[in-house]
Amino acid sequence: MSTAKVVIDPLWQCLCPSWAPKSTGRFIESLVTRSRPEIHCRYERRPALVQRRTYSGQAAVYTPLSGTDGRDCGIAHERRRIPKGAERVPRREHARISHDKALEEWVILAKQPTPYLYTKLRTLALNGKTRQTRELVEFIIRERKEKPTLQLYNALILSNISHDDGAAWRVTEYLDEMRQAGLQMDTGTCHAILKVLAVHPDHLLRMDVLEYMRARWLQLSDDAAHDIAAGLLREGSFEAALRRIDEMQGGGVEVRSWLLDMAVYMLSAAGEIGEAYRIMRQRHDAVELNLSRTLWYTLLDASSSHRHHASTAMIWNSQVITGYIRPASGVCSNVLITAAQAGDAVLATDVFSHLSKRGTAFTASHYQLLTDCYLTSNPPDINRALTILTIMALEKIPEPSPAETRSLFLHLRGKPVLTAQAFRSLREMDTSGKKVPIAALNLVIECYVHQRDLPSALNVYKQIHTFRPVAAGAAESTSKHKSGSKARGPYANIETFNLLLRGCRVANPPDESLASFLVSELLALRVKPTALTYDRLILVFVQAGIHALTASAPATQEPDITSATQRKRGRELLDWAFRHLVDMQAVSSTTAPTLDSASDFGHDKAGSSLGWMPRFGTIERLATALATARDERCWDVLQMGEDHKDVVEGWGPKGGWVRRNVEQAWEKAMIVDAVGKVDEAQGTGGTEAR
Repeated sequence: MSTAKVVIDPLWQCLCPSWAPKSTGRFIESLVTRSRPEIHCRYERRPALVQRRTYSGQAAVYTPLSGTDGRDCGIAHERRRIPKGAERVPRREHARISHDKALEEWVILAKQPTPYLYTKLRTLALNGKTRQTRELVEFIIRERKEKPTLQLYNALILSNISHDDGAAWRVTEYLDEMRQAGLQMDTGTCHAILKVLAVHPDHLLRMDVLEYMRARWLQLSDDAAHDIAAGLLREGSFEAALRRIDEMQGGGVEVRSWLLDMAVYMLSAAGEIGEAYRIMRQRHDAVELNLSRTLWYTLLDASSSHRHHASTAMIWNSQVITGYIRPASGVCSNVLITAAQAGDAVLATDVFSHLSKRGTAFTASHYQLLTDCYLTSNPPDINRALTILTIMALEKIPEPSPAETRSLFLHLRGKPVLTAQAFRSLREMDTSGKKVPIAALNLVIECYVHQRDLPSALNVYKQIHTFRPVAAGAAESTSKHKSGSKARGPYANIETFNLLLRGCRVANPPDESLASFLVSELLALRVKPTALTYDRLILVFVQAGIHALTASAPATQEPDITSATQRKRGRELLDWAFRHLVDMQAVSSTTAPTLDSASDFGHDKAGSSLGWMPRFGTIERLATALATARDERCWDVLQMGEDHKDVVEGWGPKGGWVRRNVEQAWEKAMIVDAVGKVDEAQGTGGTEAR
């Protein structure tokens, strides 16, 4: 038998909820013929109706039927019989007292007239009493001999609004029974279905009901419009739900608070903060009373977590400052991050005040966020950002580290004018009596080094001792061996020397003389070097040696005394770089560094394990430079990297590439040396012939 063809399948309706087909002939059939799980009632059909009655005087007491599997039998099954002598089992295992109380209620209910029972039925359905509604319908049909009507079916459908006991598939079964009984849906049935679908979403059933109502010109009530929007929100169709709400507001329908609250809660949970903020902003501007504090708190938490500045600022100013809600410290931290990203210094300051009132112990991260806030404001306030570093020096927190100055460095590194202005601001702070930490001065040095302005960086270094506060680093060590002496001011720490050594390397040409001077300063101040200090010192001499070798390349065929001198100078600088590498290797975790003596390559005097290792790029550059100068120690450097490939990061996957570079540099140097010797011999022979 041929079946009717459907032009648009249900998947198309699900993907395009706003699309409505033009054909309306299949609406009621689609409501009752959709494939659903087959539901069977536990009670079997019997030829005789067995009713359990208890007589007390003139009143008959009806004991209602209850299914034990949580599924309703429906009106079509009201004549299904129970085997003789079988006891009806309640849906749940009730206590004896509850069972007796239920019997008493049925005794009273059985005495009431039929119109009262219909009123009671409507009340039970509106309260979502699924089981009681079904039992009362069975009582009306069996005892009062009422025929199945739309009013009874509407009550059965409406009772499925219960979140626990209701279900959308049960509504479909009732619609199937209505079709078999020859009953057609009316406005009450459609509204009852929509109310159930607001709790138990079923997109296809909702679309069929709406199309059925449009085809029969059935009016959609305001309550049904609210139910449709709620169902769309529950199934995650936020765009369609918001369109429904906007249409209701545009049509003059007063949208109830519970629907707007529901929309804000669900949009916040889904991360749609913009739409949730729009709804709350409209309600706030309309001076809507009795807005839930929980709703405000939920939106504040979601807005700050998603860094939505407009919503966060509105809630903070209207609810937190006025004292209506008190957010947790974690929420305050998110609000501070949001303010930092948006450059809202006023909001960030309010958050700090709120946290200080509750006695929060501030950490370096809090001050760093406040610094970021001043830098992202329009225009950026560098003076206030630098002031945060001086405030950190007064608080009971560790001395500011380079991590707390990254945002300032990113803002100043490409702006020489602002860098000079920052140093002048630090000088003014020191003059006014504020404590300037060494991290702030290192920040200025780092900016000058990044701009390849080594003289300005060295000038800042020379003025460090003129600042008032005592910084961590060398001052602590010097105060120990200078008993009774008062510290003059902040001494440079190891971070200062590491930055200046980097400046010596990137200078043009590399300044190895200044690097040697800085090493002597470091030793005089008794500042303990780190592995990075050795690494950058090696790089300074490697770069200086490469520069000298490059400058020694002859421009003509005539012998050049200057070129020979530069070539010799380059080899000497590379020799010093190798010596510093040996010194670095000789340092162990327990011996004090000297930076001025070399030991046997690879081991210290005690024969203990090796100490620090240079970085991958440093080893590669030193080995390649030695190979270019035809210094056989390049193979020792290469072997050192291979022996400690587990320590040197990146050597495992790139070690072969380093070896190829060294071998190519060695072969190229041999060819250049051979060509030079031939040219030198030819030049000597020509001179003798003349």
